[in-house]
Amino acid sequence: MVWKIRGITIIAPSLKDPRLFMIGVLSIYTIVGQTVLSFDHSWGQIITSLIIACVLDVAVSYWKTRQIILPASGVITGLSLGLLVEAIPLWPFLVAPILAISSKALLRFRGKHLFNPSNFGLTVLLLLFPTTVTTLAAQWSGSLLIVTIILVVGGFTTFRVSRWDLVSAFVMSFMVMAFIEDMLTHRGLAFVYGPMFGAAFQLFTLSMLTDPKTTPETRLMRVVFGVSIAIVDAILRLWDFQYSLFVALLFVSACVPILRVMVPVVSTPSKLLNRKTAQEASSLQEYQRT
Repeated sequence: MVWKIRGITIIAPSLKDPRLFMIGVLSIYTIVGQTVLSFDHSWGQIITSLIIACVLDVAVSYWKTRQIILPASGVITGLSLGLLVEAIPLWPFLVAPILAISSKALLRFRGKHLFNPSNFGLTVLLLLFPTTVTTLAAQWSGSLLIVTIILVVGGFTTFRVSRWDLVSAFVMSFMVMAFIEDMLTHRGLAFVYGPMFGAAFQLFTLSMLTDPKTTPETRLMRVVFGVSIAIVDAILRLWDFQYSLFVALLFVSACVPILRVMVPVVSTPSKLLNRKTAQEASSLQEYQRT
């Protein structure tokens, strides 16, 4: 949807844009977490993260296109960081979205940003300020009903953005690597599989991993991408690295340009494009614009 007001073009996402569904999911996460599940964030922290991400996203879009693009991606980034960042002072909720949107604008390869913005902003703070910033670990853990609802809604999201193959590859690989970890360390199944029932794992899997802009284009590369994240995560967990998931995604995302150079995407002749592929491409068009 496009409007022109006094010579300024304003672009809004279409109603078919998968980001709108993700915004709805994250909004429900936030409201339920704050009102029912006793999240220990303040509304001020979440709103700060949301406002900074949206303002910067609009500013960067205007700088690049001289158009005002309503910040659907900024809302997703702001809400994700508002939920995932754990800190007592307010400044991490200012810095995290600044890092996130800056990475989206500056760290690019062949016209695409390399890193999921939320993951980049969060991980940099976790690595540089470990005594001040952490991430949620066990919120809404232990509630099988809540986990089931999240997985059903999140699973629908993965289909909307055509990343179900990546998520499936990652989750299955994570389960295999967790079993191997238990065989090696004898820590118990509850310990190695426990992260799957935590909010951080669920938001990571169903929000960060489903970003079409920062994940490979072909199904084979997406499967390799998901398996690689699980393997790197398992290695880091064996070293007792606390934030292994987020660092694993950051590391593997940095390797994607190498894969794109070594394994160029082969264009499919138009006569071989089936209806499903065409529909997927259409549904992702708005999502990938920013």
